[in-house]
Amino acid sequence: MLKNRLIFLDGGKDDVLFLEQYVLLGNYARDADRFEAMDALLLDLLGDTGMAAQDPAYAEARQAYTQARQQGQAMRAEIANLEDQRDTFRKRWERGDSFLNKFMSGAAPADSKAALSEVEMRLKHQETKLEEFVPQVEAAKQKLDFVSKAYKARLGDYLNEPDNAKKLFEPASAPETERALRTKLLSELLERLEKRDILYHVVASYEIRPLAAEYCPPLHLQQLRKALVSKEELRRVEEILKQVPARQLSMKPIEDLAKKIRRYSHDELQSFVLRFAIDFLRLRRDLRDADHLTTCMERIHLVTTEQARELSRLNNRLYECLLQDEAKPQQDQVISHVIIKADVRGSTRMTQDLLARGLSPASHFSLNLHEPVKKLLDRYAAKKVFIEGDAIVLAIFETDSNQAYARSVAKACILSRQIIAVCTSYTARAAAADLPTLEIGIGVAYQGSAPTYWTDGDSRIMISKALNLSDRLSGCAKIAKRLLAGQKTHCSVFQFLTAMEGASPEELDEFLVRFNLDGIELNEEGFCKLAEEISLESIDTKLEMPWGQENATLFYGEVPMGESVELLVIRKGFARQLLPDGKIGKASSHAYYEVCTSPALYDLVAALIRMQTAAVAPAAV
Repeated sequence: MLKNRLIFLDGGKDDVLFLEQYVLLGNYARDADRFEAMDALLLDLLGDTGMAAQDPAYAEARQAYTQARQQGQAMRAEIANLEDQRDTFRKRWERGDSFLNKFMSGAAPADSKAALSEVEMRLKHQETKLEEFVPQVEAAKQKLDFVSKAYKARLGDYLNEPDNAKKLFEPASAPETERALRTKLLSELLERLEKRDILYHVVASYEIRPLAAEYCPPLHLQQLRKALVSKEELRRVEEILKQVPARQLSMKPIEDLAKKIRRYSHDELQSFVLRFAIDFLRLRRDLRDADHLTTCMERIHLVTTEQARELSRLNNRLYECLLQDEAKPQQDQVISHVIIKADVRGSTRMTQDLLARGLSPASHFSLNLHEPVKKLLDRYAAKKVFIEGDAIVLAIFETDSNQAYARSVAKACILSRQIIAVCTSYTARAAAADLPTLEIGIGVAYQGSAPTYWTDGDSRIMISKALNLSDRLSGCAKIAKRLLAGQKTHCSVFQFLTAMEGASPEELDEFLVRFNLDGIELNEEGFCKLAEEISLESIDTKLEMPWGQENATLFYGEVPMGESVELLVIRKGFARQLLPDGKIGKASSHAYYEVCTSPALYDLVAALIRMQTAAVAPAAV
């Protein structure tokens, strides 16, 4: 590809290079021999002569569109005919029942009115049919355009191989059985060039080569080439040469050459056409390769500042070509991550309450929430994304080196349970000391790719879909909180739908009413990842819900944590409809996943496991 001369051109065009190495074509939209027109001519020749196997899908789509268009035209013709009839009957009816009208038409006004009504009904029916049929015609046209584009791309690939020019048009190198076919194709190409008044432009593109160095400048190559074909252009060239008498350039060589190309025999013209086909296919291939290489080069951005270099490296978008002594230790690239968002609710009210008691809200939150959570991070390989007064956002990253054993989602679930335990412990102490209680909701969102980073000075700003999702998962709507206030249940996460089923996942999230009070919600992608990290079993049992008892599916598994294991229980729930009167309706098909925190549920799962083990043991004996 780097042997391609065209990649070194400024703008991809140079008439001198095209003249010497390929073939000189027209540059302007009005030129009949511009590259696009010649390309279309060859593509049509291949398609019309059947040299390239026609795609059955293309033939089928073309036939379907032709039939649809003909049917549409027939409908429009029928509508035009009915409109003429309607106008005729309307004029008769509007003239009334005068003696002259009766005498000339021979029809009663009532008959004209009835005929007019009938024609209008037929016209309206036909217009409705056409209106319903138009989308079918458009669909057939779109399908034909799509298939046609793919078909022409296949033909274009054939024309991108210069050797195919000889296989198509050179009889001398063909076996005896194929010479007649190649001769016919060469004659067909010559005929099409002649019909479009391009043939002598092609011949002139080769014949001006001996004159180009002498006459250009002052002439332009395009002017010199057209002077051999057009008498008007020849006169214009003569005027230009008169304006540079110092060069003493004669018009005779140009005039002689113009007469010469008109005297070429059919065989001589065929040799020019064959030469043109070979050169044009070479040009087509090299233009394609140059365009491909240019597109690739445009995707490369050379970094010139240290800040841009660090930002590119941070986002795994930096390709470095360094000497051995310049290379830094290779960094472990992040391939996926989990975001944990712990949302503290009512922080403004708590702050005001603590200030009224003469207590420091900053110290209170730091000692009872932030510091205990901070001590947990190392054990679970979690990192702080940011911590505010009413929110804690943490992340656990999977890298190339720890992917096999990181268990990022499982660790995020266990860490979230520990955060809930910290809050529960604080709430118990706060109740004894008459301090404001702490309400929290946690969202755990997994994303199977690395986050993106922005920089603001020395600060790094994480951009991740999991960040936005974890924020939604940790939320709790006021209406849901009021609806479920005082309800006794071992579950802390529920979802309600205020929209009809059938909405897309993106639309559905806008209509979800979430309840998350001291609970943990895990996204579906995170649950699938968890099933890959640990062995999950499932059991079905009845659980008490705010709307009564219902069957629930609990998934459980053990998470290795150092030398110990932690039991993890996940409940799969389905969002229930929220009726206009505020009552809870039936379950929908939209699933959600809760990381259970109730000790009673863990005791229940442990008991069920023991029962299953006991039932299996005698059978094994």
